[in-house]
Amino acid sequence: MSGARLPQPHEARQLCRLRGLRVQRAREQVARAQAQVEVALQSVRRRNEQIAHVQGAIVALREGIVGALAPSLPRWSQITVAQQARLDEQLERHEYDLHKEEQALEQTQEKLQQARADLTRALAREDAVRGLAQQAQRAHLLERDRRAERELDDQARQGRSPTTR
Repeated sequence: MSGARLPQPHEARQLCRLRGLRVQRAREQVARAQAQVEVALQSVRRRNEQIAHVQGAIVALREGIVGALAPSLPRWSQITVAQQARLDEQLERHEYDLHKEEQALEQTQEKLQQARADLTRALAREDAVRGLAQQAQRAHLLERDRRAERELDDQARQGRSPTTR
């Protein structure tokens, strides 16, 4: 940083506060993104449970057709066919919705990754500004000490030199 002007300590502290606010905002975005991922994940889990339930109903209907319903199948065949079609359509709808929900989950996970990357960058920038503020504070204190030493040297020289008239 040779040749570059260091900010005044109060300017550096203000930069630190601004960077701190950006870090806080980035953390809030990560928290919101994490919450969205959890909601999307719950939605996918719920949809998988619905699919499993419908698949179980299809298996039960098929087993019923072969087993307990076989003697009365000629009488109830239209109802069982309609029930089978309804369950197949319901399964297809749930699978389509699951695909959309999985895509939404992927998008929210990508947003979470982006928010985490933004937070990492904000933390790095905050650290850099904090280091700059410490450097500016040290430079300010060093300059103040040098000025005080010069003033003491000047006072000491003035006290030793004889006044000539």
